[in-house]
Amino acid sequence: MNAAFEWAQMVLDEAGFSVSSVETPPALTFEDPSVLGFLMVYDTVDELLASYSRTSQVLLARHAFLLRSAGAKAWNTYMVLLATSSATSNQLVALSGIEEDLSGTRKIARAGVADREDVHAALLSLLSLQTAPRLGAVNMPEEIRLRTTELPANLVNAFLSGADDGLLMQIIDEEQP
Repeated sequence: MNAAFEWAQMVLDEAGFSVSSVETPPALTFEDPSVLGFLMVYDTVDELLASYSRTSQVLLARHAFLLRSAGAKAWNTYMVLLATSSATSNQLVALSGIEEDLSGTRKIARAGVADREDVHAALLSLLSLQTAPRLGAVNMPEEIRLRTTELPANLVNAFLSGADDGLLMQIIDEEQP
């Protein structure tokens, strides 16, 4: 198994997918509760472009029972095609064409997969959100003042100082025309 396969297996494992390898053709199978798929790695983009269609059909035929028994999940089947070599501009167009072809499976086709980070980037559309957004500290009194500019300033100040409901209602009544 080459390094790109190992990186893909690690990334998919960490994301909670069940992953196994297939020997012929060399591929990984992966599955979680909503997605299933196959991942193949090629040395060159030319090799990927020349053989992905035939190889994909072989994988799909060999796993037809799995796909038939997957029910609704079968609609979310992916074929991930990775090439370790970089792509020319014409090859990038061809890889985009592969991804746009939704016949049989959804497809992810990437070139220049040289390390674990590249594999992770290629698989991002399959991975759940990895980190929560980081929000800075908020000065709540200032934020409230910014968002309540249409209210009387003395009402906002009383609210922020913790005045009781009766006083707040009195201020509202006094501000009524």
